[in-house]
Amino acid sequence: MKPTHQNLRQHQRARRVHWSLLSRLLCILLLILGVSGVSKLAEATEVIDLTWQPATCRTDAAGSASNTTRSDVPVFVDAGAAREVLKTPGTGRLEINSLQGKPLTVHVFRPSQFDSATGRIWFVMHGTGRDAERYLKSAIPVAERHQVLVMVLEFSRNDYPSGDAYTLGVVTRGRVDAHAAEEGRWRSPLQTPYMEIERTFSTVREVLQNRQLGYYLFGHSAGAQFVHRLLSFIRCPRVLKAVAANAGWYTLPTTDEKWPPFPYSLRGAAREFQDPRQVLAAPLTVLLGTRDTRGKEEDSNLRASAGAMAQGPNRLQRGMTYFEVGQQSALSANLPLAWKVQLVSDAGHEVAEVIAPAGQLLFAP
Repeated sequence: MKPTHQNLRQHQRARRVHWSLLSRLLCILLLILGVSGVSKLAEATEVIDLTWQPATCRTDAAGSASNTTRSDVPVFVDAGAAREVLKTPGTGRLEINSLQGKPLTVHVFRPSQFDSATGRIWFVMHGTGRDAERYLKSAIPVAERHQVLVMVLEFSRNDYPSGDAYTLGVVTRGRVDAHAAEEGRWRSPLQTPYMEIERTFSTVREVLQNRQLGYYLFGHSAGAQFVHRLLSFIRCPRVLKAVAANAGWYTLPTTDEKWPPFPYSLRGAAREFQDPRQVLAAPLTVLLGTRDTRGKEEDSNLRASAGAMAQGPNRLQRGMTYFEVGQQSALSANLPLAWKVQLVSDAGHEVAEVIAPAGQLLFAP
């Protein structure tokens, strides 16, 4: 018997219901799997620790935490005032006693919903203009978005008059060159500007009873020089993630004689710092603006020495050179390279153009 039109319609309707149910079940299954996947991703990204560090950092009793306790000099000038600043939402300032005997102002922003116990701590390093307040203002929207405590240490021009005093504070006197170590002018790591970040983090963590294992680090321009050298010249730094944006020039992670010596490479640095193993393993992103291409004729702040020019004619090219030399050093020594390089389209040499992308790299899941 041939099927009637009514039977055909009933069959088609039943088939549509069947497929509709299957589709709904499939959607539910995909949703469950998707939520599970997101949950697993979140779990993976929440656990950020210091496993990138060399094994000696994790096993040596004289590791990074004890590096900050070898001095009897208290970190805060006024511990009570500093505690109030750290525990109050909004902006504030506190003063620290540096181990170089020079006062340091710290500009602070605490977001409205920051959690003292579990909140992330973010150090932002200013540029050659020493305009720490402007850098803090640029960081505030990022800090609110990700609920992180921002700290900007101000290395003033009065106390750190040259760029080298701020970003290359590894010698006790004289020129920063490849002879400093052999002439006994290499500064103890505890006495470098980089260690002020470690000391400040230790004390802030103690005041807030914070459980973060380390801190996040961002620097722009001269601040980016500070960031990558901290990773090079402080043993076992407690850096969870770092971004160096638009540095003017770099200390390349190599002792290859094809590159100019220290401070432009590790060749001629103190022997204990000539091994690039630590810096190559660091969770560092080299962040570069695609329009940061002004040369020495257009930008008087761009170093034009032979050592700097060997890295490229502008900041964009020099950043790419730093990343490429890192790749080559890791490959030749059979070492892991944890670095990333990220370009910011249409960004020039302005912190406001790169700090939001940096925040995403540092804090987004």
